[in-house]
Amino acid sequence: MPWKVSNVSEVRFAACHAVRSLHRPVSDVARQFHVSRKTLHKWLRLFDEQATPTAADLENRSRRPRHCPRQTRQAIEQRVLHVRDRYNWGPRKIHHFLLREAQRQNLQPPMPAIRTIANILQRHHRVVPAAQTPELQRFERSAANELWQIDHKGPVEVERRKVMPLSVLDDHSRYCLAFAPCLNLTMACVWDVLWALFEQVGLPEAILADNGFRAHGGFTTDRCPGLGWFDARLIRLGIEPNHGRAYHPQTQGKVERFHGSAVREFINFNARRDCLRHFSQDCQRYRELYNTLRPHEALGDEPPVSRWRPSRRARPSLLPEASYPADAILRKVSHSGDIRFQGYRILCGRGIVGQAVRIEPREHEIAVFYCHKQIRSLPCLSRNQRQPDRML
Repeated sequence: MPWKVSNVSEVRFAACHAVRSLHRPVSDVARQFHVSRKTLHKWLRLFDEQATPTAADLENRSRRPRHCPRQTRQAIEQRVLHVRDRYNWGPRKIHHFLLREAQRQNLQPPMPAIRTIANILQRHHRVVPAAQTPELQRFERSAANELWQIDHKGPVEVERRKVMPLSVLDDHSRYCLAFAPCLNLTMACVWDVLWALFEQVGLPEAILADNGFRAHGGFTTDRCPGLGWFDARLIRLGIEPNHGRAYHPQTQGKVERFHGSAVREFINFNARRDCLRHFSQDCQRYRELYNTLRPHEALGDEPPVSRWRPSRRARPSLLPEASYPADAILRKVSHSGDIRFQGYRILCGRGIVGQAVRIEPREHEIAVFYCHKQIRSLPCLSRNQRQPDRML
């Protein structure tokens, strides 16, 4: 048969009953119940405080002090919870937001520490334990507009259809230049957003995107290289196209981190998805909040607008055509995306079909240029090593 385990409060009540009702000596009862006389006297004091004592009166009581002079004021605690409920930020951002707010109002209230704010959020069930993430290698450009990172977030269901917001982020300042809902992933849709953005803020020096942008418009993999439609247009504007390696989103870590913040603080928090117009308005509202109000830990807890500066490179009214020196060796890219030169069939990409590329013969190689950008470099083979109609 199972052992019968008595409740702690029942054992204490039995010890007190043996002293007060049976009039047994305290030392004998303490020895029987394997406790010290001091402990038994403490139980007896609680037993005597009640008119009709029960076992429940002898349960363990909280040791929390009745008064705490240094406790955070209720008004400040409610303000912390209000900021959390409105923006869904963590304790560090809430701390710096409240600190700046107090400075603007010329107030000097006792501001709670970051750890105190974290305890407030945890006590009111506003946070969940964060998952451990591995340490990553970080990089940052030295000035604004040296590099933009772009990527699609999504899909997000809006008005019972999929919407993929296009995010454009400045690498140096983390300034969100665009957060535009797109109904498709075509490069034409991306280019319309970027073309309008170039007119507003100018041209960057380089743009970093994943291989999804590289593959569109005829750009294939490293095994079959070439130039895509999107990259060709950037080159004609004097913008360097960069791409992270496949299946490695950490290269575009800043825009990926922006997407994570947007999901927590906007998309799954207070975004309106009843119609595309409301969702677009909310995207712009969150972009302004992210740029001007939200503290960023990598920026010393300042908002991105503190670092952002417009570009000095103005966008031309029309997209420039590819231009070359007068004495350059040119070849026109065929509908298959290749050219022929000295018995070689060289792939240049279907993104520049019908356009000219420049050939630069060298001692042991042949270089192919589109505008100023070298897109291919091939070793020269002897006639015995060449294979007819083989594409390089």
